[in-house]
Amino acid sequence: MSNLIEFYEERCIGCNACIRVCPSPEANIVKVLANGKTVTEIDNDKCIACGECIKACKARARDYDDDTEKFFKDLKERKIVIIAHPAIKSAFPGTWQAVLKWFKQNGADGIYDGAYGADICTWAYTRAMEQGKSKNVLSQHCPSVVRYMEIYHPENVRDISPVHSPISCEAVYIRDYLKKNYAVAVLSPCPAMKLEFQATGHVEYNVTFKRLKEYFRKKKIDFNKSIEDDLHYDFDDQVQGCMGGIFASPGGLRYNLTINNPSVIAVSSDGASTVYKELDTYSALPSHRHPDVFDVLSCSGGCGMGCGVGRDEDDQTLLDIKNLWRDVEIDARSRRKVAMNGTDKQFKVFDDRINPKSLMRNYITNGKVTPSATDKELADTYAKMGKKDDYDRKINCGACGFDTCAEMAQAIYRGLNIPSNCVMYAKTMGGAAAPAAAGDSSSTAAVTIAEKVSGFATDLLADIENIYASLYNIDNANHQSASMAKIVDDILSKVVGFCSANDSIDAENLPLLISTLEKLQTAVSSLNSNVNECAVGSSTIREAMQAVADATTELNVMAHDMVSTLSDKY
Repeated sequence: MSNLIEFYEERCIGCNACIRVCPSPEANIVKVLANGKTVTEIDNDKCIACGECIKACKARARDYDDDTEKFFKDLKERKIVIIAHPAIKSAFPGTWQAVLKWFKQNGADGIYDGAYGADICTWAYTRAMEQGKSKNVLSQHCPSVVRYMEIYHPENVRDISPVHSPISCEAVYIRDYLKKNYAVAVLSPCPAMKLEFQATGHVEYNVTFKRLKEYFRKKKIDFNKSIEDDLHYDFDDQVQGCMGGIFASPGGLRYNLTINNPSVIAVSSDGASTVYKELDTYSALPSHRHPDVFDVLSCSGGCGMGCGVGRDEDDQTLLDIKNLWRDVEIDARSRRKVAMNGTDKQFKVFDDRINPKSLMRNYITNGKVTPSATDKELADTYAKMGKKDDYDRKINCGACGFDTCAEMAQAIYRGLNIPSNCVMYAKTMGGAAAPAAAGDSSSTAAVTIAEKVSGFATDLLADIENIYASLYNIDNANHQSASMAKIVDDILSKVVGFCSANDSIDAENLPLLISTLEKLQTAVSSLNSNVNECAVGSSTIREAMQAVADATTELNVMAHDMVSTLSDKY
């Protein structure tokens, strides 16, 4: 596998943020360099290129590679058609039409809508399921999900949908049915799409929105003067996708399938923190317990939140993106044409024009997971970590990046991590940083001070992570309590009203009953108010803690840079 996710050793501060968010258990390797610096490298054979580590790394030690530079060089020399991923609407809100027009004016030999490929994909799914050729399948339009299954569940690769992704369906349609045998470039939100393109050969260039924005800034090309409110564009062959436009949003495939066949049992999930655990569960279950279709996306919030989008979080929130997808859905609904019998009119076009066999894909099972440690091997590993009893082995502080000490011990056993990366080891076993480089006393003292500052900052980050997690749990509990208190308050109001209006209760007991209920209602209202204040307060504290964590990370980066500079100097 090519190195889609790049690692910059000189920037890494060993904070374990990448391990904490990475869904691939064997993609990260912790090692100590000759100068004593601890870094976390990438095993590209186990990396699924989901980009979660890039989002999490504040030290900028992780980034990704795509084909933008090569694409612009080749655009001047060969015929290239462009497929615009539906997420372009969220990547370039209000200006995406101007971006596509610019490409048409600057050498592209055709501009096609990836949403139309998604419509074709929905049709192919539906026809395959009708013919019994596609039952209990896992969606495959997220390449990171496909890669994860190939590595960690090769025995279940047969469950991945045989239908190509929307982008590949569009590429096949362009070449086989429109007879345009040109090179294909995709404007995409995801570096992992390169995995699919390498496996299928349908696309030559993966041009991510983030790199595209960087190119436009470098060339001083500004589209802000061309903002448009509508969601339409005259793609080549005058074909714009319909309901396929919402594929990039969570549950997009599920929604498309159910509006065409309400009896389909389709469920969806998104977000790296949950999807891959659910895939593990899915793979462990017998097939009769699988849904007809399990629609999964690696990025929480869908493709519009991919690390290749280059989203400015200050200008575009997740809520903005959700609102956009809602507008896309409403627009698509208005353009969808249905026949008298309720079938999608697009399907008749596809039935007449496309052979479903041309849209089918095979997968290669090349996964090889390192065996887990036995109980004895795990006990020996715990001993190396300085964990002597069950209490030590279940501290689960999370500072190493893993949820549990057991996961950390397994990583050490597999050679993916080191005992000194455990906070408890560092504090109880004397795991200190490497000695300073030889030199005069002042230089040695400077390096020592910088290393101590770095060590303090690393420990502080771990403690902050634990506090932050606790506050998050408190915040969730507060919001749940507030919700329940509001429900109780509403019920009590109804009871008071009912009793007040009911003359079947004797006049002597009615005032006493109402008075008691009103006191209870007042107490619940007070509780509700206090819980709401607490919820707001905990959210404020979490924001403050995040600011402290950011500042601590900056301190850590500075300290590591100082160590490196002083070591080189002396």
